[in-house]
Amino acid sequence: MSPEEIAKELKEILIEASPLIEDYTRITCALCEHVCCKQRHAIPEEKDLIYMKLAGIPEYSLDNRGPEEPCQFLGPAGCMKPRWQRPLRCTWYFCERLLKTMDEGDQRKARRLIEIIKEIVELSRRLILETDSPGP
Repeated sequence: MSPEEIAKELKEILIEASPLIEDYTRITCALCEHVCCKQRHAIPEEKDLIYMKLAGIPEYSLDNRGPEEPCQFLGPAGCMKPRWQRPLRCTWYFCERLLKTMDEGDQRKARRLIEIIKEIVELSRRLILETDSPGP
């Protein structure tokens, strides 16, 4: 599979994962006083840069807030960016409270989400292996 095909598949699976994740974050994150979405998480890693370039996602600028401040893309209803346009860590980070919500909820849905996360990890790994690393 070419890097472009891997990026396309990764985008599709991120789009599929989004409503499942949002079912949980809608319950958990709205009530949370400790914001997990920090500015440092908005900084793309190598795998994010490769994926974003291949998926046609425009580069974005980060503002000057500190790394531990809330992410600049965090709005009143959650992230303002569609899930497929975010760094991958924004998709697979689950705090203790979110994991508890999943554990107490529909187990079939939770298992499906775990399988999707595994697919995302595998696709991002394959993308790195199949692509030359971007220069400094």
